[in-house]
Amino acid sequence: MKTLCSMNPLSLPKPTMADTIFVLTREDVIECAREMNIPEEAITDDILAQVKEGVEWGLECWSDVVKEAIDMALKS
Repeated sequence: MKTLCSMNPLSLPKPTMADTIFVLTREDVIECAREMNIPEEAITDDILAQVKEGVEWGLECWSDVVKEAIDMALKS
C-alpha cells in the first residue's frame, strides 16, 4: 500500500496555500543568485528550469526530511 510519504509529491493534487508547507518561487531563486553576486538577468527561464530539476532531485527523499522535522517538533 502506498502511503502519502512514499508518493512522489509532484503526482499529488495541487494543494491550496493553506495546505502548503514549503514553496520556492522565482524570486527566491533570484535572491539566491544575488547573494552569489549573479545578476538577475542571468536567471533565464532555461536556468530556472534547470534549478527546478536540481531542487526536485535534491528533495527526492523529502519524506525523510518531513519525518525528521516531525520527530524534532514532537521532542521540543
